[in-house]
Amino acid sequence: MPTRQTFNGVLLPLILVVMLRLVNDRRVMRKYTNRRFFNVLAWAIVVTLIALTATLLITSLFPGFLNGG
Repeated sequence: MPTRQTFNGVLLPLILVVMLRLVNDRRVMRKYTNRRFFNVLAWAIVVTLIALTATLLITSLFPGFLNGG
């Protein structure tokens, strides 16, 4: 059964995607929008977190899936 930490782990990438879209909106942030290097780094981290979240969900729902049993 998934715990509260699992639920928080699932929500984290979703919140980060919304935040990254917000900080890249020139109408909202004006001159404080992210630069290219930070965007590449931030999106790479979000993609990694999405992969980790998928792994977390799979192992939570199917405990022996990655162990081969």
